[in-house]
Amino acid sequence: MCGGAWTAELLASLDVHLPVRPVKGQMIVFKAPPTLVNRVVLMDGRYVIPRADGRVLAGSTLEEAGFDKTLSGEARESLWHSATRIIPGLAECEVEHHWAGLRPGSPDGVPFIGCLPGLENLHVNAGHYRNGLVLAPASTRLLVDQLLGRTPIVDPSPYLPSASLTVTPE
Repeated sequence: MCGGAWTAELLASLDVHLPVRPVKGQMIVFKAPPTLVNRVVLMDGRYVIPRADGRVLAGSTLEEAGFDKTLSGEARESLWHSATRIIPGLAECEVEHHWAGLRPGSPDGVPFIGCLPGLENLHVNAGHYRNGLVLAPASTRLLVDQLLGRTPIVDPSPYLPSASLTVTPE
């Protein structure tokens, strides 16, 4: 089960309750000249990320809003101010797009990776929060090692879902 922010809902249909929740993040992208930003810059919990075509992604908000991906003018303005404080030249650039995505949050920010107790043929790899793309290769390798019975690349115990899992008996 690798259902991102929807993992808990998908598992609930099996009476399995894993504490993965959606966390909304709003972002904007500026249409900028290709040379304006040449590296990722982080500041005060916000970031700007340059794209090869000159566009610059600015993000992001963190909102506990369930599955609501409604955009807000307040978030857009906050992102614009953060981005232009990080890179003042962005103030002269058009905001081309504003959107929201849902991240799979877990209680401690640690993903769940492994077999679901009592369901020997169901494994989970979810709850990566803001680090899904960064952790994907390692978390996939860890799960594959478990599935194939190989010595895992890291100790799997901190990621096993057993401590946070509730299975409703039939």
